[in-house]
Amino acid sequence: MNLRRKKPADSLYMLLDTMCNAFGGIILLAVLVVLLTNKEKSQAATTTGSQALLNRQLALAQTNLAESLRLESSLQARAADPRWKEQMALLTSRQDLQDQIRQMREAVAENMKDVETAAAADPAARLKFLNTELADAQAKKLAAQNSLAAQEEDISRRKEHLAGLQQEVIAKLRDMQRPLRLPLEHTSDKPVIYVIVEHGRLYPCENPDLSQDTTDIHWKPLGFMAQEADPIPGRGLAPNASGEYFRRLSGNSVYVAFVVYEDSFEAFIIAKQIAVASGLSYGWEPRTEADGPAAFGPGGHTPGAQ
Repeated sequence: MNLRRKKPADSLYMLLDTMCNAFGGIILLAVLVVLLTNKEKSQAATTTGSQALLNRQLALAQTNLAESLRLESSLQARAADPRWKEQMALLTSRQDLQDQIRQMREAVAENMKDVETAAAADPAARLKFLNTELADAQAKKLAAQNSLAAQEEDISRRKEHLAGLQQEVIAKLRDMQRPLRLPLEHTSDKPVIYVIVEHGRLYPCENPDLSQDTTDIHWKPLGFMAQEADPIPGRGLAPNASGEYFRRLSGNSVYVAFVVYEDSFEAFIIAKQIAVASGLSYGWEPRTEADGPAAFGPGGHTPGAQ
């Protein structure tokens, strides 16, 4: 009887294989779950550690910042303190003194070196060197004296030139100045025509026909037969245009009395020359702005003819 060909009545091999495979799969899944869980825990731990490190670094930075601000405030308070400023000034002075002492020491060392060199050199050569330096110093002194003498000579020449210029200026001023000679007045029985010279213009009180000029002058009554004359600015005659007026007056037996205000003296000079050229005698009376408008009436002063 062949046993290899004998088959069992019911075989559990397939069931066992299935169960083993299912168990192995469960174990594999469990292992994978455990591994994934451990990886997530390690990552979480790493993240937690990094966050804690960042927190510690942030706290340290905040502490350093606060310390820096406190140190800055302390330094500013020290800088504003007068005692600190005084100490800084003393430190600066000490540094300057140290620099001066160092320079003096270096100069002394150089001088000592020169002295040692001079002591070690030949006396004859040293004397020759000193004589050369003395000659150079004397030449420089002579050049300086010559330059000083030249400058003094130049200053003297300039002073003389300035004095000459001053004399020329004085002479020019004397030539430009015209001596003022007041003409001699004399009495006259001719009627007087008043001409107010103000605002750089002429304001005749009467027209050529001897009627009162009410166009260029504002008249204001002042009591008994007295009137105040107030020239209207911009009206009247220009000094150079007064020739026709004076020529028309020359036919009358009158003379002209100028009432001259201080702002119109040049206009008076031109007008009186034209009046004289027209054959008229004239008189004049100076006035200032403080005197106010001219008033005419009985008892008033009339300048004499000239």
